[in-house]
Amino acid sequence: MRISLVMPSFNQGRFIGQALASALDGPDAADELIVLDNLSTDGTADVLTGLNARYPDRLTVLRTADGGQAEALNRGFALTSGDLVGWLNADDALADGALARMRALFAARPDLALAHGAARWIDAEGRDLGAYPVRPDGQTYDFREGCFVCQPSVLLRRAALQALGPPAGILDEGLETAMDLDLWLRAWARYPGKIGFVPEVQALQRLHGGAKTERLRALVFVESMQVLHRHGLGVPERWPLSYAEEVAAGTAPADGWSAVRAAYGAAAGPDALAALDSRITANPAFAALYSHPSSSSLAR
Repeated sequence: MRISLVMPSFNQGRFIGQALASALDGPDAADELIVLDNLSTDGTADVLTGLNARYPDRLTVLRTADGGQAEALNRGFALTSGDLVGWLNADDALADGALARMRALFAARPDLALAHGAARWIDAEGRDLGAYPVRPDGQTYDFREGCFVCQPSVLLRRAALQALGPPAGILDEGLETAMDLDLWLRAWARYPGKIGFVPEVQALQRLHGGAKTERLRALVFVESMQVLHRHGLGVPERWPLSYAEEVAAGTAPADGWSAVRAAYGAAAGPDALAALDSRITANPAFAALYSHPSSSSLAR
């Protein structure tokens, strides 16, 4: 069973060698890996040149400007030929044996449309940061509480990928951070009972300052709430409150609160927004939110 992976890349030269080796080395390696590099300027090109010579029959490198990660991935998906298809970001890695376990699962379950697995978070140095909160039995409505699917652990059967894609593309190119959440919601709705799970650790997702989920923290919350609302799922107050707690802890910027608050109001309605504002202004721990210039309306 052939496996194709797509890898979007931009200035992740520090990590991309490990990411590629995790997919292309060993007896359970991917059969095809397509890298779409957005003209990186950090030495990534040199790393890719060396690796291209190492894996001449399985690695394809395309260096060109892209229209964002989702656009690059859509182009890459269109070029794949495998029976199973997924994507691996240039700063993440597959766990040992991950692809062999996926091949075995899909072979044993021909009804499966896609599958995911357990995963761990790691830091920039590769140190373990704990388990990703996956849910083996998660249902569509469970996404309201947060994404329980670790993206690099996922493989889709080609027929499912094609069915989920046209006409707008497999991934929504209007999204910068939540295109995977949007895809999972479409997949879970279309294929109930046809989603598999591997209980072993399948992927290592890296948290570091250059990662999009860290750099664009407010946008992660804004787009996630918008996607949930688009799919007809209510957005719990825990979403904006979680962002407020991150601001209070110093791990998210206070100037993102205005956008997070507005997105919650648009999804949950004016009464829910008023209740949120009351909770925020009553709690001294959130003073950075209502004292910040972009959120000054909360103080009135």
